[in-house]
Amino acid sequence: MHLCVALWVCGVLLVVLLGWQQRKCWRLIWQLNGWRGVVQQPLLWFLLCINLHPNSILEKVTYFRVFFKRPMAVLLGTRVLVYIDDPAGMECVLNAPECLDKTFLQDGFFVNRGLLHARGQQWKLRRKQLNPAFSHNIVTSFFDVFNSVGNQMIEQFATLPHLHGKSVSFTDAEDMLSRAVLEVSCLTIMGTPTNFTQIDDDHIAHSYKRLLEISAVRVVKPWLQSDLLHRLLEPELYAESKKNCQLLEDFVGGIVKTKHRNWRLRDAVGADGPGEDSSSGWQRRIFIEQIFQLAANGEMTLEEIMHEAQSMVLVSFETVSNSIMLALLCLATHKGDCQERLRAEIAAVVPDTRGHVGLEQLQQLRYLDAFVSESLRLLATVPMNLRHVSRDFRLAGRDAIVPQNSIVVLDTFNMQRDERWWGANAKQFDPQRFLDQDQEPGETPSSGEPRKQRDRRHSYSFLPFSNGLRSCIGRRYGLFIMKVFLVKLIANFDFHSDFQLEKLQFVENISLKFKNVDDIHLSIQPHLVS
Repeated sequence: MHLCVALWVCGVLLVVLLGWQQRKCWRLIWQLNGWRGVVQQPLLWFLLCINLHPNSILEKVTYFRVFFKRPMAVLLGTRVLVYIDDPAGMECVLNAPECLDKTFLQDGFFVNRGLLHARGQQWKLRRKQLNPAFSHNIVTSFFDVFNSVGNQMIEQFATLPHLHGKSVSFTDAEDMLSRAVLEVSCLTIMGTPTNFTQIDDDHIAHSYKRLLEISAVRVVKPWLQSDLLHRLLEPELYAESKKNCQLLEDFVGGIVKTKHRNWRLRDAVGADGPGEDSSSGWQRRIFIEQIFQLAANGEMTLEEIMHEAQSMVLVSFETVSNSIMLALLCLATHKGDCQERLRAEIAAVVPDTRGHVGLEQLQQLRYLDAFVSESLRLLATVPMNLRHVSRDFRLAGRDAIVPQNSIVVLDTFNMQRDERWWGANAKQFDPQRFLDQDQEPGETPSSGEPRKQRDRRHSYSFLPFSNGLRSCIGRRYGLFIMKVFLVKLIANFDFHSDFQLEKLQFVENISLKFKNVDDIHLSIQPHLVS
């Protein structure tokens, strides 16, 4: 009898303690959606549990979000997950110092060290240290590399039989683009030629992509971040991830060690010590040289160099190659005059695309800018962004306090396809919308989008490279690669496909992928000048 009473008292105390720890979470749920927010919690838990996989979560969020008032909050133990898909909410979170850090969920990312996942003051310091490596002058000095590798890529598309013809698989074209952009990344970030555009016997590019897919699983299933649980619950996936991780660590580690040895030898010849500037000057250091100099100054360890190099190689090629491939898919499936307009504009500005495509020429390609922006809007390369709340903060424009340790989900993908911000044709590919928004007040828009809709469009309704306090360090770098490669591809090949964008089945694999990718085939034919 006494034991039953003791157990009952302990149970009551645990419930009271849990309720006390959850009080701020329930307050936020009430502030956002009132009784409806409280009552719908069991339904939201159920939907999360049955769709907790990268292959389904993005599509299910896209389908079910319209049935709920947003922003909304979901209770997860003693935390709350806040879902935001509107520009005002995005602006508030992305500019809030309390939301600077990534979440514990992203510790499942196979590259979870370095600038990509640094937190707090460590991130601020590292960002300040690495900013010079992505300055305008440094990035524009890479155009020779962009053009050289771009021409090699064009040659591969023209000569390899599986890369041109009436039925080129999406995955084959994607693999070629990935290897070409990885070659650019190794040359510009690491200062090392790899010849990936020609051959990738070790499947380095594929290993990066496969580890991203595994990372996506570990993000939505955080218990797999424990090596023990991962090995027990998903032994094959665990073994594959370890094998690929070792392959990439050896690849990047070999480059870093060789470059560091050469750098020290060069520095010893050119200066009195490794911390001093050589006669050639250190005002223009590429990324790998920048982190070597930081190490020489005692600001970074060799282990941190490895983490930064691995992180930067990944982000500098995966998102860029994916963006180019998504743009080509939009181009191939579009039935209007987009391809003809692009080619005419390119021919007028860049007569010889096998030659040098420079920054001055890119700045004159306004329709190319619109085309790139529209592809990044419709098919957001990184569909969702997660942020950790380091201390309580108020959502702008709302009487709602987001408590410390909350997880904020920023749904960029659905925001950029939302009719509230992009009009009735929000889910259609229409580059003209980005030209119309630059028109003078007296001009007539040709996209069919009402001027009121465009005039009221929020500046945060389009976030291809995030924004705010933690915006992408390589924004210019990625855009320049993307545009140079697209200029060369569009000028030299005709792209067509019978596939319809409406049939895409979206997968959240950190970057945007498709479940039905095997159904996508492109016609890639050499362009004949009439």
